[in-house]
Amino acid sequence: MLESDADEQLLIFTGVLKLHSVLIRSSEDSSAPKTLKLYLNRDDLDFSTASDLQPTQTLELSQTSEIQDLPVKRTSFGNTYSLTLFFEDNFGDDVTRIYWIGFKGEFMNLNREPVGVLYEKAANPKDHTLIQGVGDMSSQATRHGM
Repeated sequence: MLESDADEQLLIFTGVLKLHSVLIRSSEDSSAPKTLKLYLNRDDLDFSTASDLQPTQTLELSQTSEIQDLPVKRTSFGNTYSLTLFFEDNFGDDVTRIYWIGFKGEFMNLNREPVGVLYEKAANPKDHTLIQGVGDMSSQATRHGM
């Protein structure tokens, strides 16, 4: 069980996937979450920022103990490397309780490493060191029209 500590708000982060839906199981009492705001690819959120910022999608939850399958807009969540779930309020309790959270979608490998590329359209032999035993390539390049 996941339970808020200071008030009814909860903030949860998750990783890389193509998200299809969020699955949540809470309860039938007033501690069940009411509004879920989803923020896509944001690494800078805290409670005050999440309250002020426009979410990628807002989902309204039911007051039930059954698992709720909450579909998301697939076009918005097709390239998710960071997903923040902000449970903004509940049905009247001081504490929000969630018993289970799941995600439907496809796992993706994180490919955010920097890529360095060096491309030479026409290599200048003087820019490169000679390999031992190969000899002077500049004279051969001249004979072959390079």
